[in-house]
Amino acid sequence: MAVDRDGAAFSVRSDDGQHLTTAAAVVATGLNGLAYIPRELRALVPEGPRPAGLVSHTSQHTDLSPYAGRRVAVIGGGQSALESAALLHEAGAEAQVFVRERQVLWGMRPDLARPWTRRLAKPASPLGTGWILAAACKTPGGVKRLPASARLMMFRRALGPSGGWWLRDRAEGVVAVRTSCRVTGATADADTVRLELAGPTGGPETVVVDHVLAATGYRLDLDAVPFLTSTLRTGVACVPGSKAPDLTGAFESSVPGLYFTGSLAAPMFGPMMRFVAGTRYAATRIARRVTTTS
Repeated sequence: MAVDRDGAAFSVRSDDGQHLTTAAAVVATGLNGLAYIPRELRALVPEGPRPAGLVSHTSQHTDLSPYAGRRVAVIGGGQSALESAALLHEAGAEAQVFVRERQVLWGMRPDLARPWTRRLAKPASPLGTGWILAAACKTPGGVKRLPASARLMMFRRALGPSGGWWLRDRAEGVVAVRTSCRVTGATADADTVRLELAGPTGGPETVVVDHVLAATGYRLDLDAVPFLTSTLRTGVACVPGSKAPDLTGAFESSVPGLYFTGSLAAPMFGPMMRFVAGTRYAATRIARRVTTTS
């Protein structure tokens, strides 16, 4: 698919040759194309990660059973890493998780009967408890009015890597997890990968595996939205210090009629945009803007 500017409208061409012209275009493609592979692993996959190769990204999998009987290194310490490791173990693979942080964090089981004192100290929100999360979820428009540096700090620090409370029994003490450990290099032959690791003492270590599963998150990068032509992308102003689009209160970019929602809008409106919980807020404002300008 390709989306380009056509005068005051947009030209949309699908892969099967269909063509339409529209007054507005909304980019709501989630995290598609934004998967991040660390530099230390990218050299092993010059044509990109893939499940059948030596390195893949968690976003590329719906079934991990093909790795049964194989040694798999899972890089990361968040939900996708821990859940993938549990699924690999349950499918018969030998999974090891390598985490940079000193410990794995787990979410708390929701408590719907918290006393008012605890509710006051840590109010609830769609994304968890605490005043910062509650305020960001209650007023995404307020987040937008913060300086760009403050918004980016919130985007990068809110909701750090952790595992869901419901997953803990399937992973903790079941799957091998190494903390305070980072990948410093990687080499490969036809069938295996040698990972060079730096542990808590700083000493080098080598681990040999059959596959590396990168649970290394995503990077917001407008250039990674492939269906927007380069001409259209260069017309979109970005948030200072980021490659995410700078948006109005109606989620409209600097290209009139071109809107962005989902994770690409999170540096403007806060962490709720990364989740389904943010859909209502975004959809209401985009729809109102589109209907009043058409």
